[in-house]
Order: sequence, then structure tokens, then C-alpha cells
Amino acid sequence: MISFNPRQACLWIHRYTGLAMAAFLIITGITGTLLAFHEELDDIFNHKLAQVEKQNASHLPIAELHDKVISAYPQYNFSSMPTSIAAERSAVFSVDRARGKAAQNQPKAPFQQVYVHPYTGDIIGTRDRDEWAWHNTMWKVFWLHRDLLLGDIGKLLLGIVALVWTINCFIGFYLTFPRAIKKKAKNQTSPKKRASFLKRWLPAWKIRTKSNMFKLNYDLHHAFGLWLWGILFVIAWSSVGFNLREVYQPVMHAVVGLEGRDERQESSRKPPRKAEQASGAEIATSLKAVNNEAVDVVNKANSIAYLSEQANTAAQSKGMLVREFLGIRWIEDEGQWQLRFKTDKDIGKKGGASSITVDAITGRVERVNFGYQSGFGNKVDQWLSTLHMGHIGHGIGHLLYQIFLALVGLAVTVLSVTGVYLWWKGRQQRLKASQKLK
Repeated sequence: MISFNPRQACLWIHRYTGLAMAAFLIITGITGTLLAFHEELDDIFNHKLAQVEKQNASHLPIAELHDKVISAYPQYNFSSMPTSIAAERSAVFSVDRARGKAAQNQPKAPFQQVYVHPYTGDIIGTRDRDEWAWHNTMWKVFWLHRDLLLGDIGKLLLGIVALVWTINCFIGFYLTFPRAIKKKAKNQTSPKKRASFLKRWLPAWKIRTKSNMFKLNYDLHHAFGLWLWGILFVIAWSSVGFNLREVYQPVMHAVVGLEGRDERQESSRKPPRKAEQASGAEIATSLKAVNNEAVDVVNKANSIAYLSEQANTAAQSKGMLVREFLGIRWIEDEGQWQLRFKTDKDIGKKGGASSITVDAITGRVERVNFGYQSGFGNKVDQWLSTLHMGHIGHGIGHLLYQIFLALVGLAVTVLSVTGVYLWWKGRQQRLKASQKLK
């Protein structure tokens, strides 16, 4: 009778799925290390467009710079603006991505970004991130990391790899456990008491410095996998979320109650709470008292200052502070301005950020969405993506996490390389053993 050995089965799965994933994980590990400093490296490769000489004078108003872009490219839409411009940096305006029916009526722009000199208003140049050019190096690194430069096929392939990697995280963790104690025969005398599980597991966390090449690779593979298990799982599973949403969404919905896109849109349409309406109602009342026929109280020229003030007021009413203003955009269909910002309670700068929307004519605050008020499932999703992309902390805290994330990328590469090495050495031993039996 053939007995089933779960450990041997897990070892076989871990070994050969690891071999199948090795090349993909090496690519994503190395590119991930670079992407931890995406913005900083992109500024180096793209310095001719992104950087300008600092001047003593103040830069032109952002609204005026936006007008320059619209005048230069009237056939395209630029509904968003930055909220500030750093010293020695050009102002960047992005072309709207046309979707659905709008994509049929609007011509596709041969570029995605326009760079403007903030002191003179001159157009420095445009950037097509799809172009193979030196200044697009980091974007090519990103797409190699995201879909192997193969589009949807590469995205699906890496999504499957990420799913297998996620499962392998648990299998690999199990394989670091010490082997189970075999039951002894009744008539066999028992030796001295065996060490506890934790003491027998402790060597798996250590790296023996005085050892041969095989033992060193073995220890690196085990120890790196254990030390970094949590973040490796986060990166693996969040990668499933980025590339294989049809698997990620139902699992996260069942486990943590993640809402789908339709559910989030429906909840966002609900009227704002009374506390969130207060500032807008007061503003509307005061405006009516001044001029009942006021038009465009909030225009392009004052939109950033006006919405920034309203965002600070709304955040303070909740006992929060605004850490960063992320961008402002004009919603033409609704005649509204919307500002995205990050508070000290929000998670990341993407899906976890807050926003405030104001009616352009009356100046009334239509709605305020605070990122921290998301449901538990959405917060878990936000944490996963934020940890993966490195949008954590500010200043030195952010830099330290960038360094950590870069080291994790190198660790993924080390785990893959050591795994292949261990398989190769094991295969040599198995071949030698089989030859001896002949």
C-alpha cells in the first residue's frame, strides 16, 4: 500500500512551481527594486523635460500655465491641474484619457503629458510614455514589471504567476517547519526528551556563515523566506489584485467584505452627511446674501485656493490634518471642481485618498469623501496596494520604506536564484543515486 506523504507532496509542488516562476520573479524582483525609486529615477532619465533652473521670481499661476497648454493643444482635453509646483521642476499637465463614447469623438493624442516652464509659460515639450526613448526608461521598467511588455497577455501571465506565488508562500512556510517526530514501537526504549518545536524550528531562521555553498544557499532560501514572509505575501497577493482581478475580487469579498466597483459608486452617490454639508451650506447662504445672480464663484483662477481651504476646514471638523494636496480637476458634465487630498488618517495616495467636490456657480460643497471612512474590506485592499507601491509615510519615513521595498525586490531575486540552485544540486544528487542503483 502506498502511503501519502503531505510534506513530500508539498516539497514537489514548491520545487517545480518555483522553477516555473523563477524567471518571472527574477524579472519582477529586479524591476521592483528600481520601481521603489520610480519618481527619483524618472527625474534623472527625464531631466530635460522635468527640471528647470530655479529663479528668484515666483512662478506663474497654475491656472495661467493651464491656459497656455489649452491654447497650444486645443484639440485635446486637459481637465486636471497640479495643486503646486516644486522648485526647479516644470509644471506637468496630463491629457484626459478618453473612454467609451468620448473616445470615438476625441482624437487620440500622440502624447500623454505636456511639460511647461513655470516661470515663462513656454511649452518645454511633450511626452509619449509608449515611445522607446531614453527619457521613458522608467516607464518601460514599469511595464516590464506590470505585463512583461506584452500587454494583456503578459498581465494575465503575471497574474497567474502571482496566484501560484501566493499559494507557494504558505507551502514554503510549512516546509520550514521541523519534520514531525515519528512514532516509535511499543517495545522500543525512548531516548532523552526531544527539543521543543520552536527550538527545532529556530535553525530555519538562521544563516550559517561558516558553511559550504549548498548550505549557504539553503539557509538564504529558508531565512529570507521566513524573515520577509509577511511582505512577500502582501506583494504576491496584491499582484493578483492588479493583474487577476476576477480571482482577487471574489476572494477578498468573501474574506474581508471588499466592495465591488459598482457598490462603491452606488455608495458614493448617497447624499453627504449633515456634518459634511455644513461648510457648503454656510457658504451658499452667505453668497446668496451678497449676490443672488453670482456666476462661477469658483473658477480656474481661484479653484485651488478655494478647494484647499474647504478641504482643510472639512478635515479639521473631523479632527484630521491635510498632509498633501494631490490634484484638482474640472468635472464638466456636472459643473463642479474636485480636489483630491491625503489626510493623516488616509491610506496611500490612490484609492485610499480623500476628495472634496464643489459646485462652481454657488461654491457649495457638494460632497466630501474621506478615505479613512472606507469599509474594512476596502481598507485592507488599500493597504495591500499601498504597501506594494510604496506610498507609505512622508520624508525620512517614506525614504526608509523605499529602501526596504528595494531590498525586498532583491530578496525575491535571491529566493528565486537560490531555489533554482538548490533544485540543480538536488537533481545532481538524484542522478548520482540512480546511477549507483544501476
